[in-house]
Amino acid sequence: ESGDLSGGLLGRIGGQHLAGIEKTMKWKWLFFAGAVIVFVTSICSFIFVVTRFTWAPATFTTQIFLLIFGCLMMVLDFPIPHPDKKLVQIRDYAYKFLLFMTRFMGRGMWYLFLGTMVFQALWDSGLNWFFAVVFTLYLVCLGVGALVKGWQLSQKLESVREAIVSAGQGAEHYIGRGQSGLSKEQFRVLVEQVTNVQDLFSSDDLDYIINALSFTPYNDGQVSMEECE
Repeated sequence: ESGDLSGGLLGRIGGQHLAGIEKTMKWKWLFFAGAVIVFVTSICSFIFVVTRFTWAPATFTTQIFLLIFGCLMMVLDFPIPHPDKKLVQIRDYAYKFLLFMTRFMGRGMWYLFLGTMVFQALWDSGLNWFFAVVFTLYLVCLGVGALVKGWQLSQKLESVREAIVSAGQGAEHYIGRGQSGLSKEQFRVLVEQVTNVQDLFSSDDLDYIINALSFTPYNDGQVSMEECE
């Protein structure tokens, strides 16, 4: 059993942090900055509420919520290209139960929601109006940017799906005998064949798509037949 667990962990290391929305340092830094904003806001607002000695259970619960998710997001988005095995394991368990965090659309909606929470924590309490506006504006822009990125990829992928349907071929037609799925390069060739368009997706886009099509939070770099369908 320990061997299976070790093998499973080693299979994941180099998977999630090398693919999906965690692949490029640009997105890592943007998401990490958002996580830091949420974490700092939760700490400051928590101290503010506690030191005022007022009975505000709803506000206190909100700050605990922000603190927990701020810490979790900092772990998920810590901007290092080759994280420690323990950090990868924590991320894997988080992704297992928070699969939406591996998708652009999911991240986009999540940061828009957190933007409202941060605004409420800083503005409504009167803690700091300036940072309430600045932090919320950043989180909203980040959320919108992630949503736009996700929508663009979805639209392109939909055009590929329509081209495959128009060709009248099933997913098994594009997967070689003995293969369990399409590799990144094979998927790129498939896209070019059915759309007659070169470089429809960038290398990073292909990683994002393969990650999004995966039925599990563990990215193996392939698109299986079930995922193709």
